[in-house]
Amino acid sequence: MNIKEKFRQFMVGRYGQDQLGRFITFLALVILLVNLFFKRASLPSIALVLIIYSYYRIFSRDINARYRENQKFLDAVEPLRRTIFTSKTRYNNRKTYKYIKCPTCKLKMKVPRGKGKIRVTCKSCGNKFIINS
Repeated sequence: MNIKEKFRQFMVGRYGQDQLGRFITFLALVILLVNLFFKRASLPSIALVLIIYSYYRIFSRDINARYRENQKFLDAVEPLRRTIFTSKTRYNNRKTYKYIKCPTCKLKMKVPRGKGKIRVTCKSCGNKFIINS
């Protein structure tokens, strides 16, 4: 049996790598890189603890607990991820669309640029107003 097959057999029934595990490993790497510039005795220790925790999660057989931890992490990160994604989309579409807010309910909408004065109806509250696109 080659080493790849032995490792595959060892990992059967274990949790493996997920988004939280990748984040923890990345955080440990960043801490080690920061330590190159700001020589602190505690930083390598913190990075080592994070790496050990990451490997603990990878080799854990308690799949349900690791899954719940990952879901909590993803739920906490989702608003930030959504904000970054929408900001990126708005930046890419800035020449095609103008982004506006409804004066009544503050719903964010996009309207085509360069159409002059247009009448906009809010999808949420039904308010009708005129804007210059």
